[in-house]
Amino acid sequence: MSQRIEQLLNAHKLEAEEIVESTSSKLVKEAFTTAWNNLNKGSINASASGETIMFNYEQINSVIKKWIYDLEICLDEESRKFNRIEDPTGEEEWENFILKTKINDFVLPEYESLKQKIEEIDTAFANASLAYRSPLQQALNDINLLYNEINDITGSFTGFENVSVYIHGIEDTGKSFFNTAVKASSHGDIIIHEYRNGDVEYYEVKRVNGENKEMKIDLDELESKDTNNRLHLVYETEYENEHRQKTSDDLAEKFIEMGLLNDETQIDMFAHSYGGRRSFQFAMDYPDNVRSITTIGTPYDENLLGGLANTFPKPAESLKKNSTEYSNYLDFNEENQRVDNQFQHSNAYTDMNSEAMVDDVEELKLANPETHEKLLEMEITAVAGRDHTTYTVKGYGGYDGTYKVYDTSDGAVSVKSQHGESLEAIIDNRFSYDVKGEGISKPAHSFEIISEDFIQLIRQVNTDNKE
Repeated sequence: MSQRIEQLLNAHKLEAEEIVESTSSKLVKEAFTTAWNNLNKGSINASASGETIMFNYEQINSVIKKWIYDLEICLDEESRKFNRIEDPTGEEEWENFILKTKINDFVLPEYESLKQKIEEIDTAFANASLAYRSPLQQALNDINLLYNEINDITGSFTGFENVSVYIHGIEDTGKSFFNTAVKASSHGDIIIHEYRNGDVEYYEVKRVNGENKEMKIDLDELESKDTNNRLHLVYETEYENEHRQKTSDDLAEKFIEMGLLNDETQIDMFAHSYGGRRSFQFAMDYPDNVRSITTIGTPYDENLLGGLANTFPKPAESLKKNSTEYSNYLDFNEENQRVDNQFQHSNAYTDMNSEAMVDDVEELKLANPETHEKLLEMEITAVAGRDHTTYTVKGYGGYDGTYKVYDTSDGAVSVKSQHGESLEAIIDNRFSYDVKGEGISKPAHSFEIISEDFIQLIRQVNTDNKE
C-alpha cells in the first residue's frame, strides 16, 4: 500500500481516537476498535470512561464520509498517476492492482460498515431516550406547573372552572367531535378547536331559534367572556395513532400552557374509541384534575382488529389503517413495541394488541393505592354503541310492525369491551345506545360520536357537573 494511503489511515485513526474520547461511549469505542483491528492498524487506545456520553450522530457520520472521500480522491490520483506511465513494469501493475483491491475491497467496505454501526448506535440511543421520555415529560410538566404557581403565572384561560375535553380515536380527527360539542353546549359556552397541524380556532356558542350556532371569535375577545360558562376543548393528537401515554403527556403540557391544570378547574373528559384509553391514561396521571370520564365505543380490553392491524400492517394499509406510524414514545413493556425503519416505538395499535386497561389499573392499585382510590371516586361511564338491523313485518300472524336484531358489537369493538366489564367497580354506568351502521364499510362504530343519545348524555354530564 502506498505511503499516501498509510498516511491517510494514520490520520483517520487519530480522528477516531478523538471521537471516542469526546463521546465517552463504550459502544462507539467498540465500533471503531473493530474497524481498525480488521484493517490491521492496531486498536483504539482512547478512554471511553467519561461521566457524560456526548453522542452526535451527524457529526461522526460526516467524519466517516470525509474519510471515504479522502480515499476515493487518493485512489483517483494514484490511478491517474499510473495511467501516465507509458510502459508500466509488472511490479508497477501489481502495486496498482494491490492498491485498488485494498481500498475497494477492504478499507472502503470497512468504513461503510462503520457507518452502519454508528447508525445502529444512534438508533439505540434514540430508543433509550424514548424509554425515559414519558417520566421526563411528566417531571417537566410538574416543574412547569410548580414554577407557574410560585410565580403566580396564569394562562389565557385561567378562571374557567368547568372544562370539557373531547378526545378522538385512531385514524380520526376532531371534526365530528367539534359538531357534537356545539350541539351539547349551552348558550355562552366557549369552544376551542386545536388542530393536528397546530392551528387553533375559537368559537362562542349562541342559542338561535332553538338551535346552537358557533360564532367564530378571536383570542382577544375571550378576555371579556364570562368564565362561569363552560370551556370546551376539541383536541386533536399530534399523531393520529399515537400511544395514550404520549397524548396524556402532551395534553397536560397544553393544559398548563392554557392555565387549566390547577386546584379550581375541573375537567370532564369525553372520548370515542381509542380516545377513551387516552382519557383514562390522563385521569391516572392527573387524578386530582379529572372529575368525570365518558366514553363510547372504547376497547378497554385487548382488541382483535387492533391486533390484526399491528401484526399484518400491509393488508391493514389497504383499509387505511396506518399501524406503522410512530411518534417519539416507547413503552417499557416489550410486547407493546414494534420496529419500523429501524426505529423502535409504541403506538395505539401495539397498545391494543398487548394490553387491557384492567392490567394498568391493577398495577396502579399496587403501586399507588391513593391514586386508585381517586379513580374510584370519579364518575366514569362506558357507553356501548350497538349495531342493529331493523326488519319490517306486515300482516304475518296478525303482527304488523318492525323489530330490531342487535349485534354483539359496533362493528369494531365488542359490547363487553366497550362497557369495560373487566374494570368492574371502576365503571359507574354502562349504557347501550342504538347506532345504525352500514355493514363493514361504514360500521356503527364510525357514527357513535354523532349519536343523538350520546350528545344528550354529554349535555347531561355538562349540566350536572357544573360548579
